[in-house]
Amino acid sequence: MKSAGLERWFAVLLVAGTVLASGPIGCRAARGRVAVRINEEEIPYGEFEEYLRSNLGQETPPAKEAEVRSRLLDQFIGERLLLQRAREEKLSVGDAEVESYLAGLGSPISKPVAPDDGLKEQVRRNLLIQEYKDKVLLKDLKVSPAEIEDYFRAHPEEFQESRVVVLRQILMENSEDAKQVEAELKQDANRFPQLAQQNSLSPDKGQPRTVDEAELPDPVKEAIRSLAPGQVSVPVEDGDKVRVFQMVERREGKSQSLEEAGRRIEVLLLQRKAEEMLQRTLDALRKTAAIRVFPENLPFPYRGDYGG
Repeated sequence: MKSAGLERWFAVLLVAGTVLASGPIGCRAARGRVAVRINEEEIPYGEFEEYLRSNLGQETPPAKEAEVRSRLLDQFIGERLLLQRAREEKLSVGDAEVESYLAGLGSPISKPVAPDDGLKEQVRRNLLIQEYKDKVLLKDLKVSPAEIEDYFRAHPEEFQESRVVVLRQILMENSEDAKQVEAELKQDANRFPQLAQQNSLSPDKGQPRTVDEAELPDPVKEAIRSLAPGQVSVPVEDGDKVRVFQMVERREGKSQSLEEAGRRIEVLLLQRKAEEMLQRTLDALRKTAAIRVFPENLPFPYRGDYGG
């Protein structure tokens, strides 16, 4: 339960990376310098690096992307505000939980890399923040049956399955060949399988294929829109190729029942409530906290919310 929740919250981070040297000072020099003070806690830049590394791996934004780095630092500040609240609640995360989480990150086909102490400590902070969310901030979030039903009634289009069509096709090199095939099919549409075997470049050679009508390209949807089963379309340009289609069958999509859609709606509404609760909490914490960023100690020009 906790692992799934943690992965969900980590997913909100925008980009990945280990910060590279740039700006007024290099990252190695910056690691020990105070990057931000939150209330009475002074946080060195190195902890921001570990935050990025533990959450986001190796896909770092380029050093020149000060806007991205600044947004990530603001997000880091929000996480540290939550961490302070977790500590005030006397929550804790043991070594076994950290080791278990790190073990779960490994790839079965790659050689595991032993995490260093900095990475372990940041994982511990992440798990502690998730403990606060699960046990304090979000523990009473619920979605009532009435809310589920209201959403279902208000968004019927989300629970309507798309119409399915079964089509045969003949794929050809040029429009002249397609027009010739079209003329022959107008005389006898039942020859479609035979002409597909003789002329189609597609490996399916005119075999029926079931497709979601909503996913078809617009020119194809237009060409088959009024076709009854057995009828053949006009040639449809497709890049440097041309296709002729035969309608085999249409199957109208059915609507899901409230019972079938209920769990999906519940998860969606819980996620929305969790995001709203988290945002309200962070807004309140930021209003009351004493936060100062030290841009002179950062290896990139800071352009976030806590400047000036």
